[in-house]
Amino acid sequence: MADKKPKDQHAQDVSKTESAPQPADELAQLREILFGQTNRAFRADLSALESRVNDSFTKLNAHLDDQFNDIRKLIDQQITELSNQLASANDNHSNVQEQLQHTTDKLQSELEIAETAAKNDNDALEAHVVKELESLDNLFSKRHQELLEKLQQVTSELSESKTDRKTLANLLSTMATNLATDH
Repeated sequence: MADKKPKDQHAQDVSKTESAPQPADELAQLREILFGQTNRAFRADLSALESRVNDSFTKLNAHLDDQFNDIRKLIDQQITELSNQLASANDNHSNVQEQLQHTTDKLQSELEIAETAAKNDNDALEAHVVKELESLDNLFSKRHQELLEKLQQVTSELSESKTDRKTLANLLSTMATNLATDH
């Protein structure tokens, strides 16, 4: 019988432990009774706040990504516009440079033509002046020769006819007048 009692006692001890709450369990139950509703509400609020923060963070990231993409597009657009303006300025500069080169070449060509024409005109004028000088030289030589011949003839006539000095002076005066009017 002694064996039964310890078994019974052990069974009683087990039932006592099952029916008698342990102090830790009692504390948990007490905590649940006092703070359970508040704790669950706090956890629900904390979970809702965490969810809102995550949503706000996601929205903020999306908004920042959109703004970053907009800024990148704006920068790309402005770079493209500046590149186009630079290309246009380059083309304009090239066109102006080509026009200046064309104008320079044209002026150089016209200058060479003008120099050639001036040289030709100068040569023609020089040839004309030389021809006129030769013509005048021939004319003066011819007249000089004629005068010499006439003077020789008059001198001969005077020697032969022995005309007086007054006639000779008149004749020479007339010849001098003729010579003066010829020049």
